[in-house]
Amino acid sequence: MKAFLLSVLSICALGAAEPAKAPAVALVGRLLEASGDKAEFLIKPSRHVVVTFLDAAGKPAARGERSVVVKVDGKDLALEAQPNGFTSKEPLPAKEPAPIIVQIRATADAKPTNFRLTLNTSTCGECKRPEYTCTCEH
Repeated sequence: MKAFLLSVLSICALGAAEPAKAPAVALVGRLLEASGDKAEFLIKPSRHVVVTFLDAAGKPAARGERSVVVKVDGKDLALEAQPNGFTSKEPLPAKEPAPIIVQIRATADAKPTNFRLTLNTSTCGECKRPEYTCTCEH
């Protein structure tokens, strides 16, 4: 009986000693999702925008034929194609808050999917994420 209890306790101890597994991919930007397509919209500390396409598991996926247009306060932001998405050539303007529209097309002749965001990089008091990525619904 002692041997049985010791083995059960050792199995429990081993299970407790294993670190918790982190999610497959921790998003730091805003998830843009429509019609099965996913992309992450991220504003880097340099204020450059990065749009990364994601697969079903949330990992970076090939850009393929997709195209992106980002408008900030009504002006187009110049983007440079990357293997997994797009990066802005210039930083975002300093004016905050400002409306952002992200248009994603699956192919050149496809109808665009529009996403509306607000440029606000201040930190949310509840979730501690940048406001443009906040999930608190306040």
